Amino acid sequence: MIANSILYIFSKQIRKCNKKFIGIHKGESCYIFGNGASLKYFDLKKFSDKIALGLGALFVHKEFEYLQMRYCYEGQPFFFYPYWSNPYRNNKFEKNIIGRFYKERFLSYPNIIYFMSLSNYFGINGSNKYFVHHFNQPFNGFHNCLLNEKFTSMSSGLAGIIGIAICLGFKDITLVGYDYSMFPQAQGHFYEYGGWFENTYWGTPVNKEVLLAAMQHANIRIVTPNDSYRGHILPGITYKTLTGDEPCYRENNEICENSGLLRLNEGRMSYKIFPPEFSK
Repeated sequence: MIANSILYIFSKQIRKCNKKFIGIHKGESCYIFGNGASLKYFDLKKFSDKIALGLGALFVHKEFEYLQMRYCYEGQPFFFYPYWSNPYRNNKFEKNIIGRFYKERFLSYPNIIYFMSLSNYFGINGSNKYFVHHFNQPFNGFHNCLLNEKFTSMSSGLAGIIGIAICLGFKDITLVGYDYSMFPQAQGHFYEYGGWFENTYWGTPVNKEVLLAAMQHANIRIVTPNDSYRGHILPGITYKTLTGDEPCYRENNEICENSGLLRLNEGRMSYKIFPPEFSK
C-alpha cells in the first residue's frame, strides 16, 4: 500500500502527459481490434472507415496498414525489458524474445499512440509512448478509471483497451476479434495455424464486470462471423450485416507476414504457428 502511494506521487508528471487525451474523441465511433481467430474470416479493409484501437500482435496482419490505427495498448508489466518472467513458461526468468519483437514493431509506427504499463517506463522510449497504472485500486466502474490518475481497468487487454476508448470519449464502439466475448465462446489467435476451439457451455464470460460497466458509457457491440454466434453480455452483429460481404476463411500464412509468424514462433509463448509436420 505504501509502495503504491509512493509510486503514485513520483509518477505524477508521467501521468500528467495523459490528460490531453481525455475526451479528445468525444461522441465519435471506433473499432477495437483483438487477436481472435475470427479475424481469419474477416477482410480488415472493410474496417477502414473509422478510427481503430488495437492490442497484441495485430501488426503482423498483412491488412494492418489499411486500418486507421490510432491507439494501441500493451498492459503486460515489465514487457519491454531484455529479460522477464515468462508467464507462458511457468514464470521462468529468461531472455525476452517476444518483448523485443513487439518493441521493434512499436518503434516502427511513430504515428500510433501507445499506452502501456507504467512498469515499462524504463524499457521503451519515444514521444508516442504513454504510461498508465492502477496503483492496486480495484475496478469499480469507468467513472473512476482515468488515464492520468488511477487507470483501474487493467485486468486484461480487453479491459484496458475499452477503458482507453471510454477515456478518449468514444461513444460507439465495435469490438472485432474478441472471440471469448461471444457465445459459443471461442479461443485461438488469427496468427495461429488452424481453426479455433469452442466452449459450447454458457460459462461466465471474461471481463463480465467490465463489459457491463462499458455499456453504461457507450453503445458497444461485438462482430461475430455468422448467425451461429452471438454476443455474450454485449449485443452482437454479424460480419455480413456490418460489411455486406460473406465471411471467408483464410489460414494464418495467407493473412500474416511470414517474417512475423517466424518471430512469434520463436517467442516462447506456446503459440501454434505452424502445422505439426512443419514443426518436426
